[in-house]
Amino acid sequence: MYSFRGVSANLTRLQWKEEKWWFRRISGGDASLPAGVVQNEYSSWNPPLSHHSRLQQPGIGTNPTATGSIRVMMSFNLFTVSASRASHLIATPPLGRSVRLTVRQFSVTINRASHIGSKPIDIPPEVTLSFSYPVRPRTSTSAIPYGYPQISVKGKLGKLDVDVLPFVTFTFESPTTNRILGADLQPTPLTSPGKFVAEVPTAVPQDVISGPGLLKVNVADSAAKKQRGIWGLTRALMANAVHGVTEAFTSSLELVGVGYRASLEDIPPHPNQPANSQPKRQRLNLRVGYSHPVLINLPDSDTFLSCEVPSPNRILLKGIDKQELGLLGAGIRKWRPPEPYNGKGIYLNNEIIKRKEVKKK
Repeated sequence: MYSFRGVSANLTRLQWKEEKWWFRRISGGDASLPAGVVQNEYSSWNPPLSHHSRLQQPGIGTNPTATGSIRVMMSFNLFTVSASRASHLIATPPLGRSVRLTVRQFSVTINRASHIGSKPIDIPPEVTLSFSYPVRPRTSTSAIPYGYPQISVKGKLGKLDVDVLPFVTFTFESPTTNRILGADLQPTPLTSPGKFVAEVPTAVPQDVISGPGLLKVNVADSAAKKQRGIWGLTRALMANAVHGVTEAFTSSLELVGVGYRASLEDIPPHPNQPANSQPKRQRLNLRVGYSHPVLINLPDSDTFLSCEVPSPNRILLKGIDKQELGLLGAGIRKWRPPEPYNGKGIYLNNEIIKRKEVKKK
């Protein structure tokens, strides 16, 4: 028989890894508690029942006021009862198999949820926000009549559009105004592509506002798990858009290896088309250990700003769209990822890899 904090039990069909725990299953006792509740043997108080849940999968039963937790390695009929003074485990018969419990020490610090979504976004004076319901085609047989809203972020370096979900709201606060963006706008109905031209509205109303000020992101129900996740995601996308149109993002790549080098060159015009009618574009010419050069065309978009090669083994990318810039850098890196033995490869944003000892015969 073993004890833990005065709670006792007699479950002979359980196997214990740490000989510091023993419990007693009560079949009777206090009438206010269901059968099977673990009670304190060394005191007369009965913990009031405040929570009762069933665990059907392996998990962890924790008590925020204790210094240990119990990990259930195998699934069985295990109940958790949270009282005002302690949390107890209830094992109900029949126990068809042995259950292995282990003890793990952990900190008593209270877990704090992330509050990325509730952090306000600083809007500089040169940034303009436009909230609207753009015209979207009906791509399925869904009964949803309206499309999702969109926020356009415009700055000195360009413009970015961020699609948001209907339950996300934006509040703009400044010394002169304090209001919710798009509160007076009506959603634009979905259109049937190619069926009726008259369905497409001629103009979509917008709610335009300029900085300086603070933009706060909120959701309709912060207790819903999906909305909490979208809350932080939307706030991060908006912050990246504001930073991109004002200061831009940069990404660097370093070529490490004997003979590895990069150069920037113009894309030759297509022979079957007039040279004057073709826009001038550039591409990267990489020599990274292959028998042929690796040619990568640079994006032809308003969100990509520039590409520079200050030295043969260094590439600098610049753009206002963080996602596009990251995908471009990853596409260049995949031609020769860094290898751990000799350290050769294309390193993205000063990444550090774990080196390994060279294999010996």
